[in-house]
Amino acid sequence: MVSQQPLHAGSSLEEGIASFLNYLLQERNYAEHTLNSYRGDLQQFARFLYPRVEDLRLPLRSVQRNQVGAFITELEEKGLKASTVARKLAALRSLFRYLCREGGLAANPARAVPSPLVERSHPAHLPVDQVTAAIETPTSERFSGVRDRAILELFYGGGIRLGELVALNLSSLHLDDGTIKVIGTGRRERLAPIGAKAQGALKVYLQRRAEVLLEVDMTQVDAGALFLNGRGNRLSRRTVQRIVERYLRGVVPDGDSLSPHLLRHSFATHLLDAGADLLAVKELLGHATLTTTQIYTEVSLERLRAIYAKAHPHGSE
Repeated sequence: MVSQQPLHAGSSLEEGIASFLNYLLQERNYAEHTLNSYRGDLQQFARFLYPRVEDLRLPLRSVQRNQVGAFITELEEKGLKASTVARKLAALRSLFRYLCREGGLAANPARAVPSPLVERSHPAHLPVDQVTAAIETPTSERFSGVRDRAILELFYGGGIRLGELVALNLSSLHLDDGTIKVIGTGRRERLAPIGAKAQGALKVYLQRRAEVLLEVDMTQVDAGALFLNGRGNRLSRRTVQRIVERYLRGVVPDGDSLSPHLLRHSFATHLLDAGADLLAVKELLGHATLTTTQIYTEVSLERLRAIYAKAHPHGSE
């Protein structure tokens, strides 16, 4: 994105949105898919406003609290999920907070708009035996099978996100130390430990990867990328999603949301079930706050209640 002009009350909402997105990219290092999500939510609000204001240039000073409230009400009346509406309102609050700081607005018109009540849902996870069965499904006879095994092991053994895995390079690996360098949300770097099985799967994959590269046009290869397709190109997010879903579908035929995040949820839940410290799991997941990690504790508490009821003399009638 190009540099933006200084903002003021006469600047248009579109100029404010462009400046904000540029800030998220240049200063906060947000990933492309996150920027696209913000862009979609904010432009939806701009389209909502155009027929409702007299000045079609849509200056920032024309944005009022009642308009933000009307936008949220319309989203709710359309039947959008409360979590989706809350996300769009959070995007507006972030935008207007930035514009206040930059001098485009005197007050945040979204600040006092109440958020919809979002029911706190427990993250889905798989039992250990199903995760193990999925990981052991890929065949070692083909390059793709060896690669897919390494991907599954890394998702479950490292608890990393989809975007983090896709962005991995050869330089991200520190197999001698049993760690990988991950670029997480907000471009924050962290070292994620991985288990012996993930390390072993990666070593086998790296050998097969080298063999495949000898058979392709080296001028067309993304040599730095860790996970490649048969042509030597970095795997896309969608391709990795399909890979994971295919193997999970084999062990959970009727399951919903069979995504890489399901393996991440399973990673966290299994650690806590085994007695891992919540703060340690927070660091392993790369969460910015402990509040985010605490969504897993209620799942683990159910497990603890079951153990207590079975093991304690007064645990059940």
